[in-house]
Amino acid sequence: MIQSLINPQHKCTMLSRFFYITQKNKHLTAVKYRNQTVSYGLLNQWVGKIASYLSLNGVKPGDFVAVELTHSAELIASLLAVQALGAAYVPLDKKAPIERNQLILEDVKPVFIIGDKDNFHQKDYPFCDIYHCIQQMDISQSVSDSSQLTGVAYVIYTSGTTGKPKGVLITHNNLSALFEVTESFYQFNSRDVIMLYHSYAFDFSVWEIWSAIAYGGTLLIPDDETRIEPEKLSQLIKNENVTVLNQTPTAFSINAPKLMDFNRSELALRFIIFGGERLNFQALKSWEKKFGLDSPLLINMYGITETTVHATLHVVKKNDLDKLESIIGKVLPSFNYILRKLQDSPSSNDSGELLLSGRQVTKGYLNSDNTSSGKFIEIENNNLSRVYYCSGDIVKCNDNGELIYQGRIDQQVKVNGYRIETGEIESIMAQLDGIEDVCVIALRSEMLGDYLLCCFSSSIESDVTLIERFKILAKDKLPVYMRPLKYKRLDRIPRTVNGKIDKSTIIHSLELAYVS
Repeated sequence: MIQSLINPQHKCTMLSRFFYITQKNKHLTAVKYRNQTVSYGLLNQWVGKIASYLSLNGVKPGDFVAVELTHSAELIASLLAVQALGAAYVPLDKKAPIERNQLILEDVKPVFIIGDKDNFHQKDYPFCDIYHCIQQMDISQSVSDSSQLTGVAYVIYTSGTTGKPKGVLITHNNLSALFEVTESFYQFNSRDVIMLYHSYAFDFSVWEIWSAIAYGGTLLIPDDETRIEPEKLSQLIKNENVTVLNQTPTAFSINAPKLMDFNRSELALRFIIFGGERLNFQALKSWEKKFGLDSPLLINMYGITETTVHATLHVVKKNDLDKLESIIGKVLPSFNYILRKLQDSPSSNDSGELLLSGRQVTKGYLNSDNTSSGKFIEIENNNLSRVYYCSGDIVKCNDNGELIYQGRIDQQVKVNGYRIETGEIESIMAQLDGIEDVCVIALRSEMLGDYLLCCFSSSIESDVTLIERFKILAKDKLPVYMRPLKYKRLDRIPRTVNGKIDKSTIIHSLELAYVS
């Protein structure tokens, strides 16, 4: 067992908060998974056993420890144990391609891997069998909480422009800053039941985990089958009285219809928090008609791994639902921001690339010269020099001081001399009834030259009817140079493990030539 005498009101790591809560509330439920209920006291015992084993095998502060497990209470204990030693955990998604995980291991060079011996394939690294460790390890060896605000807490790998994943180094200070500026709004507490919906290799999971276990709440882990079955998932949310649900807009569009089968009184939800991709506010109209917007509150949060999960917050209001624009809200108090003007852009003059500075901006990338990458730059303002992260996201500011998300710089394409933001077209095309998903891609062919292709999935059978409606909508809403020339129905729009549209897969499957 690991103890901490730190008062959580003082600046400390989120892990120290967990240990403080554990001492005062050992009996509370920390994690629920299938038929397994793990109290804070038992979870802390597991953390102590794993930390003792790793410590005896030489793991020390500053080391990297890879974790390759399915979602479970044992997974949570493993992540905490690594951090308790002052080391950083590196998640390996078991559903990711083996080649990607191999690239991560080659880059991070972990001193240890925590996994399950029955489903483990990485033979070149020292290995801890989590289940054997928890069952057999004696915790007579004393282990103290060695986490420090300046230390790296975890490393999340994101897609790199070269095709090689990049490891983002997130410190305990980054993580603490996120919760220090959001906890007064969300009021996380011991009555909360928060679902771990996202892969622990996706940084949305970090928010889900700590908003539960740093405040005495319960982290509810659905099994894989339940997670992908909207009917089973919604039933679990109801039966377990889930209070906070985090969703990408795409996931919510799939799960919301089954949740709307219940009456408001049957759900305990306080918040539904959106993140990970652009939110189409008009898609929330049916939810608002059924439940209103007061309980649960719907929150749109924009963020990037490099700025520690979330950077803005916006409470969805009824008048937002008639807007085409995607409001991401006001920047969290831990940040300073700049809008860097764009060159050669058809967007209005008040648009720019969002640059962020502050306590939540991470240390950068592992094994990378961050100053030469162009993503982390030093800017002097009012005789004060700050490091800013260049997000690559285009935003503008409205009259209320809120930021409006307009798309990615790397989603801007040049078609016949016009620079176009495909996300703007997608948000308009998504308004059509019966459209489940949509994406717009710039392509090139010898016969047609440069043109735009609109791919969509739909519950409506007639392609002809849909395409005619698309064309009418485009004519009403878009200038000629932004109107798709071709339309293509797909059974589904492919997405990455993080829920983002996978345009490269579409292009490859249709054997088309992309326009940069």
